Amino acid sequence: MNRIVAVDLETTGLDPYSGAKIIEIGGIGIHNLKVVEEDSFHRLVNPGIPIPREITLLNGITDEMVKNADSIEMILPQFLRFLGNSPILAHNAEFDVKFLNYYSEKIGLGRINNRVFDTMVLSKEIFPNEKSHSLDKLLERLEINFHAQKRHRSIEDAILTAKAFIKLIELL
Repeated sequence: MNRIVAVDLETTGLDPYSGAKIIEIGGIGIHNLKVVEEDSFHRLVNPGIPIPREITLLNGITDEMVKNADSIEMILPQFLRFLGNSPILAHNAEFDVKFLNYYSEKIGLGRINNRVFDTMVLSKEIFPNEKSHSLDKLLERLEINFHAQKRHRSIEDAILTAKAFIKLIELL
């Protein structure tokens, strides 16, 4: 397993089946358990709808920031080419994969068949007595420093997830 891609999406809500849209996609390559910043993908996505205020408060992404961005129909094929056959890594991967599959199928590209690794699942395995397995709590537990104001942006969260994964693998 030479390359894994840590993925994070920012969205307008929790469920694409209820109309939530992707507003940012970030991916970072992990090669032989090292984060490779040059192997990255980061795009804002124009969702075609106003971004809810609570989402902007969470991640700082505004309607103004995405108004000239390409649509998911343009960006997702680029991202899937970047991803290739590499395994996907995400924190709470079910969420990100659900959005990727929904929009991939919607634009006629079919479901994603990449292997999936989830740092939340690993966290529950390695720290079974902990109550919270949020990314923030996991980073704290693993002593990975981060800027709170940069959290909830896709590329930053993908990098942090990658770093957490590497530390979790070392703990195994």
